[in-house]
Amino acid sequence: MLTCSKVNLSLAVTAKRPDGYHDLDSLFYPFRDPSDEIRLDDAPAASGVAIRCDAPGVPLEPEKNLCGKAVYAYCKAAGMDVPGLVIHLEKHIPVAAGMGGGSADGAAVLRLLQERFRALSQERLESIAFSLGADVPFFLNPRPSHVTGAGEHLVPVDGLPERLPILLAAPQFPVSAAWAYQHMDLARAVAEPPRTNELIDALRRRDFESAAQFMRNDLEHALFVKFPLLVLLRDFLLKHGALRAMVSGSGPTILALFRDDAAAHAAHARAASEFDPCVRFLLPE
Repeated sequence: MLTCSKVNLSLAVTAKRPDGYHDLDSLFYPFRDPSDEIRLDDAPAASGVAIRCDAPGVPLEPEKNLCGKAVYAYCKAAGMDVPGLVIHLEKHIPVAAGMGGGSADGAAVLRLLQERFRALSQERLESIAFSLGADVPFFLNPRPSHVTGAGEHLVPVDGLPERLPILLAAPQFPVSAAWAYQHMDLARAVAEPPRTNELIDALRRRDFESAAQFMRNDLEHALFVKFPLLVLLRDFLLKHGALRAMVSGSGPTILALFRDDAAAHAAHARAASEFDPCVRFLLPE
């Protein structure tokens, strides 16, 4: 099964919840590429769950990987024994980059198990997905969505462009989502009301200049302080035509929106020659 990736075209934090999560007002936008590929192979039941992946930075212990956690959570909810499984994971989405790769992989495992066993209702599947991580429910049926709560309230958004003139700059180091939330300026975030609906309206009109004004990420300030490379990337992309350049999700990927595809491609060529090989540049689809 092929997964997908996503960016947060806006990520406004509106409150901290008693359960430790944060309430968000966000616009999730999925991409078919980059994507990961997940395959489940049967193994003797006594062997338990094994994960095979060659990508650096991916934990192979099932208890530490969302794919393994998804198997255990599904089987517990279904009241069934954990089958012997080998999870083959081919990674193309950068790891811990704010693009939802781990969440997409966990959701893919849930979907594959549900296709095989049909043991849970859709509502129960979504509940399990949320228990694994706030972004996981989105990847059960990824489509542009206005996201509120901690990520569990998803309202599909129709009428957005099928493709956006976006360039992604993914530095070759991970950032923990927990770290990004722990170090954000919550008072600064909640003082500014979300403008997600205005962003959606501008995107529907293909008015990317207006859309850029409504894009925000309340997590990015701490990342810019800790990682000067992200400031260099942001400023370089703005200098070379980006209408808006900001951190995607919990980072460190920088998301840049342009007027059109030609401008995004031109910036891609310049940026790749300037920052290669320490940064991976992507024109997502």
